Amino acid sequence: MTTVDQLGARIAPHDDRAEVAVLGGVLLDNEQWRNVSDLPAEAFQREGHRIIWLAMHALMQAGKGVDLVGLSGHLERLPARISGRNALDEAGGLTYLIGLGESVPYAYRTAEYAHTVRDLYARRLLLSHAGRASAMIYGVGMDPQPTETIQDFLANVPTPAARVTSNIVTGAAADQGALEYVRQLAAGHSPALRTGYPDLDSEFCGFHPGSLTVLGARPSMGKSSLAIGIAERVSLSGRSVQVLSLEMKASQIAVRQLSHAARVPLKEALNGQATSAQLDRLEAAAERRAARNLPAYMDQPDTTLPAVERLARHLKDAGRLDFLVIDYLGLISVPGRDGDENDTQKLGIISRGLKTLAIQLDIPVLVLHQLNRSLEARQNKRPEMADLRQSGRIEEDADNILFVYRDEYYNPNTADLGVAEIIIGKQRQGPRKVTAKLKFHAESATFQSLAAEHALL
Repeated sequence: MTTVDQLGARIAPHDDRAEVAVLGGVLLDNEQWRNVSDLPAEAFQREGHRIIWLAMHALMQAGKGVDLVGLSGHLERLPARISGRNALDEAGGLTYLIGLGESVPYAYRTAEYAHTVRDLYARRLLLSHAGRASAMIYGVGMDPQPTETIQDFLANVPTPAARVTSNIVTGAAADQGALEYVRQLAAGHSPALRTGYPDLDSEFCGFHPGSLTVLGARPSMGKSSLAIGIAERVSLSGRSVQVLSLEMKASQIAVRQLSHAARVPLKEALNGQATSAQLDRLEAAAERRAARNLPAYMDQPDTTLPAVERLARHLKDAGRLDFLVIDYLGLISVPGRDGDENDTQKLGIISRGLKTLAIQLDIPVLVLHQLNRSLEARQNKRPEMADLRQSGRIEEDADNILFVYRDEYYNPNTADLGVAEIIIGKQRQGPRKVTAKLKFHAESATFQSLAAEHALL
């Protein structure tokens, strides 16, 4: 509750009686500890209550339990901030400890009292956060901050540390979860999203919830085309897919897919050489595709990492995000670190941010990345892990790393004309350093499995 002092000033929300009831409830019945131990000391508004709570924590962790004698003795041995006193004096003395137990209406309702304490603590955090945002807007003690910075700050409202503990899973519970996961796999129900390319799916174990996959290649290898192909095939399975293309507009992406579906050469479509018959086929393909579940695109998205995170959270909350595809990592900017595109620390911040986002939203994220130019000097130009630009942090954060390689790009007389190698450099759920081969259609810049597959779009 919020109260007003004698001078009319507002006092931060708190409930002194609820705080006393929590402390007294544990003192009277140590079994209540398991229901309230997740409360941080900061949840108590009164400083003396914080001191008592920390002492209770120390005693419970030592396996001694909490009673009046043990608690008062522990506090007596702790120094206070004022010289010549101890923590017991600072907490209110022995009389105050005795009064805690006498002030508890019902010990069995300690968890309810703790809920009140926790909720009011959350309100104090909100007030503090709002005050900081106000200072950023008006420039109190600082220069007025950019709107985007303030929005990002407001998007990260602090919550009581107690809520974090709700994610803690016991070892036994983890075992049961693992057992159920294996059972689902055995029954053919994998939580992973398949790429939709049979040849690739035979080697790659898919995009698991919470995973970050990096798709790397040199320019003109077709990594964007492959990513869009995967996005469309995942969409056909009924999933909500969002593509953030930081290089091309949605219509530029769609013309490739549409040309492939209509069997119209991409070059003719883009050069204005499409015949009347070809235009009819393109129109028919567009109508056919409109009846399918296709990915969503965003034209000219905000390219900052916080903006990407905001968009993903919004879509997830709206039930419109099962798979996020970003083209590409090097074009994402980090406020304050945009002076050097090759900045290792900046790319590390982005890869860690995307991995964290995948975990928090429980979705797979696929991000494209351009490889180092140094591989062009090798005789064998097939990508390796070391070819990832500023690879250390990216290699560490990624659950899966895929590379695209087309030998015909370097060797026009190769026996693998029209064939692309998808090299699996890393995958946590399956074998690594294996390769799948796909058909690459140069006339439409799209991929297809070499194995027989039905026309999808």
